Amino acid sequence: MPKILSLYVGLAVFGAIVMASAGLVGLLAVFTYLEEVGDFQRNYDWLEAFIYVGLSMPRLFYETIPFAVLIGGLVGLGGLAVKSELIVMRAAGVSTVKILAFAAAPALLFAVGGTLVGEFVLPEAEREARLGRQQARAETETIAPEFGVWTRDGEAFLHLAAVREERISGLTWYVFDEQQKLKLTRSAAAAEYQTSDSEAPYWRLDEVTEVRFSDAGSGSRYWPTKVWITPLTPASIGNELLVQPERMSVLSLAEKIDRLESEALNSENFRLGYWSKILQPLVAIALLVLAASAVFGPLRESSVGMRVFSGLVIGVLFKFLQDLLAPMALVYGISPLLAVLTPIALCFAVGGWQMRKIG
Repeated sequence: MPKILSLYVGLAVFGAIVMASAGLVGLLAVFTYLEEVGDFQRNYDWLEAFIYVGLSMPRLFYETIPFAVLIGGLVGLGGLAVKSELIVMRAAGVSTVKILAFAAAPALLFAVGGTLVGEFVLPEAEREARLGRQQARAETETIAPEFGVWTRDGEAFLHLAAVREERISGLTWYVFDEQQKLKLTRSAAAAEYQTSDSEAPYWRLDEVTEVRFSDAGSGSRYWPTKVWITPLTPASIGNELLVQPERMSVLSLAEKIDRLESEALNSENFRLGYWSKILQPLVAIALLVLAASAVFGPLRESSVGMRVFSGLVIGVLFKFLQDLLAPMALVYGISPLLAVLTPIALCFAVGGWQMRKIG
């Protein structure tokens, strides 16, 4: 009997979650396309916008997982409540916690599946979407911002003027001593990424000029070509330029955090993205607990439309709290883990309190 009930409740909730996810993703895809329509220019037309939206689907799906679980939980469990099936289950001795566990299994499965999409599909799709969009708009393959991009290469501060997949133009290194005095500058007209089966990958620099400064004066050297060995790769540079931290893969975020910390640089923004991705399934379960508490409590007799509307309101409030705590964590030095866990804990606390009242 418990297995049958578990399967019955699980299928009802899972089906509602899938429908909610499809609705949310479809709605956001339409809005995204309409937003792109207003930016048509040069080579960026309806087809380019359609490709951009298509490549954005993994992102839309991943970002709406918790809210699909929330709405799916409200609709799925709410449907059972309207038909008095939850009352029958409770009368048969099945506790609300047990029913919640039945619903949590498919929700967790859906969330974990979405997390895999966010880890293995989303980063590359997002990179390709934004690269294609920027190239079509600017009629160029350059993906660096208008004034280039700054990064760190060991002890040197590095400026890249333009980035085109596996080629960089206009590189400049600045190295300072312990007294913050400039001791070396190096410039290169271009860098090309080289790979082969017989040796480790490296960048080939063209037209390299190096100037060293000392108390006695300065001296310069020139190389037509020079090898540059660095942890920076075309993929890592492209990801940093095109993919926001919360949309990068967990592995890429961990590597970026390690590199920043090894260079004594601030990594809190990437830590925030790291914990957001790691705890995404927990967010979904927390919202499901909140949904279940509402179905067993104030929304027990509500219509489907009212439950969907309530889910959207709760989702908006949750998203607002997330977006409020994220910048606060960066500005005030709050632990990124604490910033991510606080809304989750609040959902568990409110949902648990309501479930305990019901009994």
